[in-house]
Formats: sequence, structure tokens, C-alpha cells
Amino acid sequence: MAKQIPDIREINSTPLPLLIAAHCSTIQRKSKRLDINELTAILDDLVRELYSRKSLSDTYLNSINKIVRVLNANLPPILFEITSHYFFIVIRNTIQNLLQQLSVSKKLNDEDTYTLRNCTLFIHHLVKQIKDVSKILHWITDETFLDALANCLECIDKICKKDRNPRIIKQIARLLDVFCNIQERLPLNFHQTFFVRLLQPTLHCLTSSNYVKLFKSFNPNAEKFTEKQKLYLIKCPYFLTTYNGKHYFR
Repeated sequence: MAKQIPDIREINSTPLPLLIAAHCSTIQRKSKRLDINELTAILDDLVRELYSRKSLSDTYLNSINKIVRVLNANLPPILFEITSHYFFIVIRNTIQNLLQQLSVSKKLNDEDTYTLRNCTLFIHHLVKQIKDVSKILHWITDETFLDALANCLECIDKICKKDRNPRIIKQIARLLDVFCNIQERLPLNFHQTFFVRLLQPTLHCLTSSNYVKLFKSFNPNAEKFTEKQKLYLIKCPYFLTTYNGKHYFR
């Protein structure tokens, strides 16, 4: 049985900044009634508060986890009208920093894993529900962000060996699914070279010894896929079938 991710309160007891706590409470109470001006002002404050903290410090992690947990549970409909707000870049950069850390150390501690999970889930919800995915291309296809995910895919065999817990693999698969969803809904003329950086790492997964082992050991009668099976046998092929960009290999 997979180990459950602990609640952030069990991991980090750092006090939550009062302004962040107040705004999170407002989002919980008024999620469906927030207008653009009010939500923009809230996001402005949240960005300022987060940037006043050292990236990935205890206070930062506690704060951003609280924010994305509230948003995941109470996604304000008006949020989809202000997807150019810098708040989304803050979330992206948090994921990016954690992926960069993962590609170097091949593992993350519980608190970092929990943060990666919550932020990735927020982006996943956003992409699934936004009507026009082209509106978020300017920040979600950032080259450094894609590089961070690509680097993790390129060393995914080592990550699988280093961290036997499937939680991290699940988030990598979820991020790849985000880009699959975007590609699937994006007009052909928009693709260009946005996702080419993920092409070779995805092919690397499909030609790796891990893929062969998982394919040979796959039990069609199993009740559900493991996280590694989902990544290798579902998400990677899905990325290739939705890919419509240029084919370039380093």
C-alpha cells in the first residue's frame, strides 16, 4: 500500500503569515462571489508576501501550500479570466525549482514532495478547466520550466531507483499529462517548437529498460496501474500521440 502524503501541518509547524491566512479564508468563504478586482488584489498581496520569503524556506513552503490547497478546493471561476497574473508564474517557478532539485539529488523530502503535489495539482486543475489553453502559453511553456521537467524525464530511471515511493513519479506523470492536454486542445498553428524539448526525453522513457520491464510484467487483470506504469505505459505514449510540433533531437 502506498504511503499517504502527510498533511503539511504534520510536516511544517511554521506559523502562517496573517495576511495569507486572511486571504485564504476569504477565498474559502467567497470563492464563487469574487470579482476580478477583488481576486486580483488578493493575488497581488499573495505574490508580495511570497516574494518576501526565501524561496523554498519553511515559511514559503507553508504559505504556498496553504494557498494552493485552498484554491484546489475552492477554485474561483473568475480565476480563469486573469491567467496572465504573476501569481501563476510564482506557482510555475515553485514547481520548476523543485524539479531542478529533483534532477540533481534524484529525491525530495516529504515537505518538498507535498509542495510539488499541491502546485502541480493546481496547474492540472487550471489546464483542465480553462476554455482556451493558448491564453497560458506565455508562462506555462517557459523554456526553463520545460527544461526542468525534461531533465527529470531524462534521469527518470535513477529517480525511480532512488525514491521507491511513487508520489514523485505521480507528479511527473501529472505534469506530462498537463502538456498532453494542452497539445490536444491547441490549434496546429500554435504548436511550433513549444514542446520539442520534451520530445526526446519522452522517447528516452519509451526506449528505456524500465519500459521494457514494465511492459513485460504488465498484468492486464490488475485492478489499477502503478504510478510507474502510468508514466511509462500511458502518459509517454499519450504525449507522442498529441505532439504536433517540430521534430528536433539534440
